[in-house]
Amino acid sequence: MSVVETPTPVERAAPAEEVDQQRRVHWGGVLRLPYAARLLAATLVGRVPLGMMPVALLIAARADGRGYGTGAMLASLYGLSVAVGQPLLGRLVDRRGQTLTLLGGSIVSTAALLVLAAAETTDLVTAATAVVVAGASAPPLEGFLRALWPGLSPTPRHLRAALALDSGSQELVYVVGPLAAAALASVAAPGFVFAVAAALGMAGALVVTASAPSRRWRPVPARQGALGALRSRGLRWMLLVLTAIGASLGALSVAALAASERHGAEWLAGVLPAGVSVGALLGTAAWTALPLPVPLSRQLVLTAAVFVAAWVPLCLDPPPYAALAFAVLPGVAFGALLTCAYQVVAELALPGTLVEAYGWLIAAFGLGQALGTAAAGPLAGSWVLPAAAAALGLLLAAPVCKRLALRTAAAPFHRPSPERLS
Repeated sequence: MSVVETPTPVERAAPAEEVDQQRRVHWGGVLRLPYAARLLAATLVGRVPLGMMPVALLIAARADGRGYGTGAMLASLYGLSVAVGQPLLGRLVDRRGQTLTLLGGSIVSTAALLVLAAAETTDLVTAATAVVVAGASAPPLEGFLRALWPGLSPTPRHLRAALALDSGSQELVYVVGPLAAAALASVAAPGFVFAVAAALGMAGALVVTASAPSRRWRPVPARQGALGALRSRGLRWMLLVLTAIGASLGALSVAALAASERHGAEWLAGVLPAGVSVGALLGTAAWTALPLPVPLSRQLVLTAAVFVAAWVPLCLDPPPYAALAFAVLPGVAFGALLTCAYQVVAELALPGTLVEAYGWLIAAFGLGQALGTAAAGPLAGSWVLPAAAAALGLLLAAPVCKRLALRTAAAPFHRPSPERLS
C-alpha cells in the first residue's frame, strides 16, 4: 500500500487543482472508470445465487412434500456453509491469487448445484451434502471486487464512492434473488431454479476471471500465521460490531411478522424488510455524496449512533403505513454504516489479508443475522431487540475507534498500492 502524502506548504496545489481535489465523486464517476461497471455487474450476477438459494430450498422441500422445517434446515446449512467458506477461500486468495481460487470454487459450487438440480430434496443426505459443498465453495466475489477497487480508483474519493456503490448494490442480490427464485419456481420444477443459480454463479465468475484487473492482481507477500486476518485486534473488535449489526437486522424479519399479526396487515411481513433495503440504497448514495472531512473513527461512531436512533420510532409500534415509512430510516443509517464498515475493515486488515478480512466481515454479519433471528422468536418479535442489538454495536465500536486512532497516529492515511495489480 502506498502512502498518499499530505502536501507541504511548498508543494501545495494551485487553486484550480485544490478545487478539483474537493469535487465530490458520485456513483456515475465510479462506473465510468475502466472495468468498473463490468466487474460490478459480473460480481452482482455471480452473487445472485446467494439470494436465490434460501427461497429455492424452501420451495423445493415443500414441492417434495416436506415441511417448512426441512426447507429451513437446508437453507440454514447453506447460509452457515457460506459463512464458513468465505473467509477460508479469502485466505487462499490472499496467498495464491484470484484466478485459480475463483475458477476452482466456481466449478465445485456449480457442480454441487447441478447435483441438487437433478436430485432436488428427494434424498435428504444427498441434498444436504450438495448444499454444504455449494455454500462452502461459493467464491468470495465481494472480497474479490473490494480487493480490486483500490487499483481501479485513481483517488481516495473514488475509492470511498466505489465502496459505497458496492455495499449499496449488494442489496439488489437479496431483492432480485428471492424474487427470481419464486418466479422461476412458479413456471418450472424447483430443480430448474438450482440449475439457473448454477449458471448465474459460473457466468459471473468467468467474467471476473477473464478481466485484466483480476488476472493482474497479485497477493501481497506477508507473514499470515494460523490466525490470518484475525491477528488484527482491531479487526476482531470490528467483527463483533458487525455481528451486533447483523443481529439487529436478523431480528427484523421476525419483528415485521409479529407487527403484521398485531395490526392485521399481512403485507407488512414482506414490505418492512423491503423498506429497509430501499433505505440502504438511499443511505449509501447519500453517504457517497456527503463531504466528510472527519476521521474514519468518528464516521463509524456517527453512523452507528444514527443506526441506533433510527429504530426508536419502530419501538413505539406505529400503525402499518407509518411503520413502513419508519422502516426506511434504519435502512438509510445501515447503508452509511456498512459503507463505513468496509473502509474500517480495509484500514485494520493486516498486509496480505484483505480478501480474507472481507470474508470474515460477511461471516460475522451472517452469524449476527442468525443469532438475531433466533433470539427474536422467544421475545415475540419485539422491536426492542433490533434497537438493543444496534446499541450493543455502538458500544463495541469504542475499541475499534481506539485501534483506528492508534493507526492514524502511527502513519498518515494511505491507500492500497497499484502494485497489487502489476
